[in-house]
Amino acid sequence: MARTDRQPLRERNRQLARNVVLDAAERLMQSGETADFSMRALAAEAGVGFATPFNHFGSKNAIMQALSTRLIARMATAFRSEAPSGDAVDRVLTMARISLALLTEKPDVHKAVVGSLGVVSAVPSSVRERSRELWSLALGDYSGIAEEVKTIARSLLPGQLAFSFRGCVSFWIAGEIDDRDLLTEFQTAACASLLGFAEPRRRAYLLELLSAMSIRTHDGRARAGLGSSG
Repeated sequence: MARTDRQPLRERNRQLARNVVLDAAERLMQSGETADFSMRALAAEAGVGFATPFNHFGSKNAIMQALSTRLIARMATAFRSEAPSGDAVDRVLTMARISLALLTEKPDVHKAVVGSLGVVSAVPSSVRERSRELWSLALGDYSGIAEEVKTIARSLLPGQLAFSFRGCVSFWIAGEIDDRDLLTEFQTAACASLLGFAEPRRRAYLLELLSAMSIRTHDGRARAGLGSSG
């Protein structure tokens, strides 16, 4: 019994120490540092011994992966708290709004975090799977998806939405999509993915959305000086 009582306390202390380090990493990046901050600077910012970040994470790359995983968990928590109604289409569009709002709350931090995930690592991250789980949560019970394609939709859609999200965010990090256009760009990609699986009545709705977003996307490119000359 005593061992059972102690284990949760040890786990809480371990998680607290990890969060102290992760919070410190966010503060460094928020203050103008990039993902290139030193582990010594991180330990000093966290107020812990130099070895502590290594003991809990092993490497700086693992810290960035943990920050990404924590961000995805926050997106899922915010989505559950909002408890959106509607079918899979409505829920995916709501998740897009919630997740991108969180992402753009601290753009410098999250650009550094997501950008760092492209670094080759000896230990593969679990970010892809966590992102897939996030979009599976958004899709819910797949209501609004045509019955005859629900099986393939369950297999493919979460991963395709995860790829589209990562792609849009990568272009945002590169400066090719600005903050105000990011939501429209990703919702366009999400609607295009959903279009092939939706029930006929929802296909009509998705086509209306895509038409409207096409106009907004064109306007956004025109603002950036990227509009067609023809």
